[in-house]
Amino acid sequence: MSDHATTDTREIIVEILLSLEKGQDFSHKLMKAVLDKYDYLDPREKAFIKRVTEGTIERQLELDYYLDRFSSVPVRKMKPLIRCLLRMSTYQILYMDAVPDSAVCNEACKLAAKRGFRTLKGFVNAVLRNISRSKEQMPLPDPKDTVKYLSIKYSMPEWIVNLWRLHMAEKERKHF
Repeated sequence: MSDHATTDTREIIVEILLSLEKGQDFSHKLMKAVLDKYDYLDPREKAFIKRVTEGTIERQLELDYYLDRFSSVPVRKMKPLIRCLLRMSTYQILYMDAVPDSAVCNEACKLAAKRGFRTLKGFVNAVLRNISRSKEQMPLPDPKDTVKYLSIKYSMPEWIVNLWRLHMAEKERKHF
């Protein structure tokens, strides 16, 4: 996974995530438009873009939880580009074994600098290196707080967890 994990593919991913954050389109429409636009890319590069983008979107609650734990700046206060860059890089560190963590950190720092955030390279590097060092024992909320714990573990909004718990309780009542 050397050629297709370049800053260019990561820059495409960041652009998709920034567009989604601004509410410019739905993810599936935006993904199709981007993959059509970059149809000339190697299929592995397109697969990388799709996987990282979709994974980052799918795991966003979990990724933000971890970023809040490993960053001195809360996710909601980060510059949008840095927030998207850290989310996609954290996803790669936690869920993509084929991409070395050092490469993820290095590419994230290069992209931050390229996009005008040279002064935040150290911050980006520190957050990602800390996550990389801790990835085998990432902190989850206390399991006693069932809703919060399940929300972060499965990266699902708390209202969905509550709805599921209500459904399961109803199902249990009908069973007896």
